[in-house]
Amino acid sequence: MAKGFSAATLQPLTDTELDRLADFLDSDAAPEESMDLSMLHGFLTALLLYPKSPDADVWLPQVWGDDGERPRYASAAEQNEIEDLILRLYNQLADELAGEEAFEPMLYLDEELNLDISRPWCYGFTLGVGLVGDAWADALDDEDLAPLLSPIFDCADDEAREDMEGDEEDLARFEHEVAQLLPEAIPAIRFWWIDQIPPVAVQPRRSGRRH
Repeated sequence: MAKGFSAATLQPLTDTELDRLADFLDSDAAPEESMDLSMLHGFLTALLLYPKSPDADVWLPQVWGDDGERPRYASAAEQNEIEDLILRLYNQLADELAGEEAFEPMLYLDEELNLDISRPWCYGFTLGVGLVGDAWADALDDEDLAPLLSPIFDCADDEAREDMEGDEEDLARFEHEVAQLLPEAIPAIRFWWIDQIPPVAVQPRRSGRRH
């Protein structure tokens, strides 16, 4: 357990709490450029795969976009609630990645086609990779990781998607195939990083809790 957090802060999110967080991220109270829940999950995954995950004071503002805009909370209590939900999702994901159960990304589903929608998750993942600068350079160049990382980045990249469309590739089917890859790819990437850098027990911290 992380020092400085109550047991409640470290509890996994219930379905109701996940719905609450998803609704807030999609609401008018959140900046237009805010991540949605799937994007946030991909973002946090990338941060946690890197053994020296940055402090929450660095990454939490990025959830709301990179233009400096912040949510319009109804109250300080709501701000505490939403930020705690995000931090708990971070801790929950950290436990899942370190555990033995299969990794499951939070993805949307195209109900008409019955295909997973991976683009938001993959885009969030690329933002998480970008947040730590050049630290991922060796991973991106590694011949064993390239087949795992390239589909994730291609799924998020507009130019790559345009090229696939030009080749008449079915993007919806491609995103579904990426979704099938992630449960295998993410643990493999994690173990690669553990071999490179000994893991550091880093948990989100606040500069000060509001009451």
